[in-house]
Amino acid sequence: MQRFVVLGINHKFAPLEVRERLAYPDRRIPAALKTIRERSDCDEAVLLSTCNRVEVYAFTEGDDAQQRLLEGLAADHGITPDYLEQFCYFHRGKEAIEHLIRVAGGLDSLVLGETQILSQVKKAYLLAQSENATGKALNGLFHRAFQSAKRLHSETGIGDGQLSVSSIAVRFVNRVFEDLGDKTALLIGAGEVGELTLTYLRESGIGRVIVVSRNLERAKDVAGRFQGDAVPFELMHDYLPAADVVISQTAAESRILERKHFKSSQKKRGYASVFVLDLAVPRDVADDASELEGVYLYNVDDLEKVVAEHAMERSRELDHCKEIVNDEVEHFLKGFQSYAAGPLISELRSKAGHIKQAELDRLMSKLNDLSPEARKEIAGFSERLVNKLLHPQIQGIKEQAASGNSDSLRLLADALGVEKTVNLPPAKDQPEPQPALDKDPVNKEPS
Repeated sequence: MQRFVVLGINHKFAPLEVRERLAYPDRRIPAALKTIRERSDCDEAVLLSTCNRVEVYAFTEGDDAQQRLLEGLAADHGITPDYLEQFCYFHRGKEAIEHLIRVAGGLDSLVLGETQILSQVKKAYLLAQSENATGKALNGLFHRAFQSAKRLHSETGIGDGQLSVSSIAVRFVNRVFEDLGDKTALLIGAGEVGELTLTYLRESGIGRVIVVSRNLERAKDVAGRFQGDAVPFELMHDYLPAADVVISQTAAESRILERKHFKSSQKKRGYASVFVLDLAVPRDVADDASELEGVYLYNVDDLEKVVAEHAMERSRELDHCKEIVNDEVEHFLKGFQSYAAGPLISELRSKAGHIKQAELDRLMSKLNDLSPEARKEIAGFSERLVNKLLHPQIQGIKEQAASGNSDSLRLLADALGVEKTVNLPPAKDQPEPQPALDKDPVNKEPS
């Protein structure tokens, strides 16, 4: 079980400038998965990158898994492990399993109970699966996490009300504008969160919608659902002066909207208020744009100001959520232990059964005058005897499977004479124990 690990950063331990430096656009994830798995020597891995977190979930061996993942993630971004270490957390075994379930259920999110994170976790998992980066271990774990998230939102009130980044963002908009009926929203980048934000804006009565995207067909598709207009990306700055609300969520690796762009557009607007929501990580909008008259700029970290408004009303649900998480973790642990032990136990029983039957047949062939009742009693006695003799061996297999140490499991299988007939994980040279990373943030449990 100790082979399940997670290393990551999130909004609680890493500031936005660090998160955007480590963020992965979708197109980079397949190559990053391959690189991190090779550098970190991971059997299986899933890479989750959102605006609030970057995490590597892995199934691997060795006491130095934490250091290997840290070095692999740092190398992929061209930074030093020492720099990255101060912002990271690491979990192993049961704690790693619990962490994923909490993340998928929205319990570790900036906005408590949000549902957007579940689709992001599913997307990350499916991408890793399509790259053959997952196997039975992570497949089972992620499916358990998805099931757990469903329970958390159906059996508790943690997701009641408008609890998403998009809905919180629209609350910010409503603080700037009392009436949206004569306002125009400009969406840059036709992403899922941006579309959801438009949905909430439409419900709040936004007057006009303009969608800008590098993919014009995609922009037309989104704009059509909101009775809006689609605009090519290269004309974005021409339409900026018309926008009262700007929502930007692209996968650009550098700023697409600088102070000068808003300075020009504000002059044309007569310095009327413009609300700018930068949902991108890395950020799309330059920070100093907020210094201009009438520009209200918010990024993902600014949403913390609203989260506090929801915390008290949802805190009473957390105890129930914790019970569900604990229950789901225990179900997964039991199931995974059975999965790991199952092939060996099955082979051991089969081998013992063949020996028992051969000896029983040999005995019966010499005792021709036995009655059917006597033969049945002898057969039952042999079955009970074999089961009692196998019991300590089976318990040993289950204990080694639960420990997650495939080398110990292999030694036990070899001693029982079934190692060569069961497909166990390949043996690995055990590395020298590495000193634990001693900076507190690495080992903190996000709350």
